Amino acid sequence: MKIAVCGSSAITDKKTAKKAFEIGKEIAKNDILLLTGAGTGYPYEAAKGTFSNNGKVMGISPAKDEEKHINTYRFPKDVFTEIEYTGLKIPARNFPLVKEADAIIIISGQTGTLNEFTIAFHYQKPIGILKGSGGVTEILDKIADICNKNNEKDNIVYSEDPKELIQLVMNKLNQ
Repeated sequence: MKIAVCGSSAITDKKTAKKAFEIGKEIAKNDILLLTGAGTGYPYEAAKGTFSNNGKVMGISPAKDEEKHINTYRFPKDVFTEIEYTGLKIPARNFPLVKEADAIIIISGQTGTLNEFTIAFHYQKPIGILKGSGGVTEILDKIADICNKNNEKDNIVYSEDPKELIQLVMNKLNQ
């Protein structure tokens, strides 16, 4: 099982960062492979949580190689057990990131996260939204209402609690 954590590349709230880390720990605890865009911010906090709990973390980098990953994008490598260098740049790497995942979790975010949400929504993947994390998470329910053609909205779960959010997403995956 693979879950992508998508969200803001900038940390604007320490409580949300702590919850992202806890989401990562829960992913590892459930023996799930964590996927991220191999960048910074809340997804990186989740990656640190997974890695700290001996879980596996795969980064889907927009860079074409390690040198560009580090020097052009200024992205980390320390908590990834594997990095796939796509060369697709941002936002094109969002497509393989979300397509590869069985489900996604969204924490805060801006336009890139909105793009990841719409890809997952279109492909009817389970989507977990960390309530209270700010950014686009504040409007995703409205977007889902507007775009809900084939009951895709039924695949979305919400929680402020990291452990509950992972459980809700896993329940959707097991339906």
